[in-house]
Amino acid sequence: MRKALKLLDAVTDWVGEKLKFVVLFLILVVCSEVMMRYVFNSPTSQLPVIQTWTGTAFYALAFGYVHMKKGHVRVDVLYARLSERGKAIMDTVLWFVFFLPSIGLLTLASYNWAVYSWKSNEMSMMTYWYPPMAPVRTVLFIGLVLFLLQGVAALIRDVYFAVRSKPYD
Repeated sequence: MRKALKLLDAVTDWVGEKLKFVVLFLILVVCSEVMMRYVFNSPTSQLPVIQTWTGTAFYALAFGYVHMKKGHVRVDVLYARLSERGKAIMDTVLWFVFFLPSIGLLTLASYNWAVYSWKSNEMSMMTYWYPPMAPVRTVLFIGLVLFLLQGVAALIRDVYFAVRSKPYD
C-alpha cells in the first residue's frame, strides 16, 4: 500500500510540476489576445477558447496537487484547535460527508460528459470556430480522477493516523 501511495504522490507531484508550463502557455495566449485586440484592433475567435480551455486544464489538473500539498482552504475556527489526531478524525469524517459525494459525483459526471463528447463529436458553440469539446472534457475527467485518488490517499493516511497516532509514511 505504501508503494501505491508513493507512486500516486509521485504522479501527482509530476503533474503539478509540469503545470508551470501550462501557466506560461496561458500567459502567452492571454498576452497574444490582448495584443491582437488592443494593438492591432483584430481580435481572434480562437484565442478566447484556447484561454478558457487552458485555464480549465490548469485548474482540473491542479486539484490533486493542491490537495496533496494541503493547499485547499479550510475553516480553521474549530480545526486549528484540534490535536493532530483530532484533525485526522475530522478529516476522515468530512471526507465521507463532503469529499466523496461531491468529487465522486463530479468524476462520474465528467466521465459521462467525456464519453458523450467523443461519441457524438460534440463541438463548442462558444465561437463560429466550433472546436471539438472531447479533449477538454477528457482533461477535466483526468484531473478529477487524480483529485479523487489523492483524496483516497489522504483518507488512508488520516485513518492510519487516527488509529495509530503516527504518520503512515
